Amino acid sequence: MKNLTATIKGVITGLLMIIMSVVFFYSLKLPVNGMNQFLIIAIFVIGIFWSLVSFKERAPETAGFKDYFSEGFKTFIVVTFFMAVFTFVFYKLNPQILENGIKENNILVMKEGNHTEAEIDENAQKMRDIFMPMMLTINTVKYLLIGSLVSLITAGFFIKKKV
Repeated sequence: MKNLTATIKGVITGLLMIIMSVVFFYSLKLPVNGMNQFLIIAIFVIGIFWSLVSFKERAPETAGFKDYFSEGFKTFIVVTFFMAVFTFVFYKLNPQILENGIKENNILVMKEGNHTEAEIDENAQKMRDIFMPMMLTINTVKYLLIGSLVSLITAGFFIKKKV
């Protein structure tokens, strides 16, 4: 386990996150955006932390902030890629998620009472058109931001202070 690179740790972390997401949705029947997402994020954070702790153990005394951040980056960028691909495949395999969201939105819009049937249908089509790009963007940005923050904060704690 000590010879694993940050990239391999990213692959392991990403696969574990995907497996947990699949288990939560298909086996446990939990919602896609439920509280279970906190466990997925926790796995992500632990994966980056694992990578940085391993780097700290073998890092030279001269290792600086950029070295630590770079190690975290190598991990979280791989995880982000895996999760973007998973997001695309997951929503393609589960179109009922989008359709249920559209149905719920249509009910809310109808209750307002100030939209025609044509406007509601047009809105539903717009939702279908933007759904996949929106989900990919949201998930990619989410994982990039969290990964950057965890890497920045952990790197800040791990750098050696020169006296």
